[in-house]
Amino acid sequence: MRLYQQKIIFMNKTITFIGPLPPPAGGVALANIRFQNLIKDIKDDIRIINLNTSRGLKNADLYKPKGVVNFFHFLKNIKDFFLFIIFNKSDVYNVFVVPNISFFREAIYITILKLASNKVFIHLHSKASGDLFLNGAKLKFFTRIIGFADVVFVLSEHHHKSFFLKYISAKKLVVLENFVNVKDFKNEIKHKKMHLLYVGRISEKKGFFNLVEAVSLIKHEFPEIIINVLGEFENKVFKKKVIDKIKRDKIRAFNFKGTTMGKEKLRFFKEASIFLFPSYFENSPIVLKEAIASGLAIIASDIIENRQLLDPYDCKIYFEAKNSNDLSKKIKFLLQNKRKLEEMKLSASKSKIFNYDDAKKVVESCLDNFL
Repeated sequence: MRLYQQKIIFMNKTITFIGPLPPPAGGVALANIRFQNLIKDIKDDIRIINLNTSRGLKNADLYKPKGVVNFFHFLKNIKDFFLFIIFNKSDVYNVFVVPNISFFREAIYITILKLASNKVFIHLHSKASGDLFLNGAKLKFFTRIIGFADVVFVLSEHHHKSFFLKYISAKKLVVLENFVNVKDFKNEIKHKKMHLLYVGRISEKKGFFNLVEAVSLIKHEFPEIIINVLGEFENKVFKKKVIDKIKRDKIRAFNFKGTTMGKEKLRFFKEASIFLFPSYFENSPIVLKEAIASGLAIIASDIIENRQLLDPYDCKIYFEAKNSNDLSKKIKFLLQNKRKLEEMKLSASKSKIFNYDDAKKVVESCLDNFL
């Protein structure tokens, strides 16, 4: 666990963030950065300290069985946590929690912090089903621990808050959706290129191999299509599988850009016309909001997590998850129907989403109550 301190002009209050930071640039790590930047914008005199729980690897396979290396990393995280709380004092501890096996670590953090009478915020990145701690006795243990917190941030009102209200006091549950600064993504629809965009971890569960298969099916009809890919392969085995398929089928569409952030990432969003999201394993994907804010037509898998976010908007079409043939048909449909594509882009550009200013109001209220 890497410990470092960010310099703030005035140091009246301190918040410690416990959770992953890039690399790798995963969803929780990026949410951590966004949340810290938001707090600094609200109160520039806050002193921020990070306890970084990431291993710092460029590539991360989140779904493979955990081995000895992960166990020793777990022990190091715990050791560094105890050293930190012995030698440092914070006004609030913000802990990022996912209900998978890593929760054993977060459970120790939360329990010790509350036994020492600290104020604790929990940033809960969770689905309402399907993860390790979301059923039976494990759910009771999970909710009992996170119920110790003073504030539990959840990702949505209708799905996440309604689920956790059965186990956690309503006074503690605060809806803080994944948010984007809409102003950063704004662009002129008429200036967009006929590019397609994929953003995220390049993995099996993100549906990337289905995307490769889908493109292979239409490569002769659309030999000039360009798909920019922003992200890292989850492991060498999957990378070889994808690259071998691309070479074998002589697919020329994909441009792999690796981890791309900041202005360069914004450029790809602003230039593209179609956003591809074939994943079949999600919580509340922030990239879909980034795509809407950028005025993109979205082709997304029909999993419940995507529908929860996208159903209110007219800028999306769904395909059957894991069905490469259906995905190819949806890509073909938008490439051939320019009028429909333009309507979807225009609809996205006019859509209102939970944005930076909305999040600022929510967090400001919490900070006023606890700092």
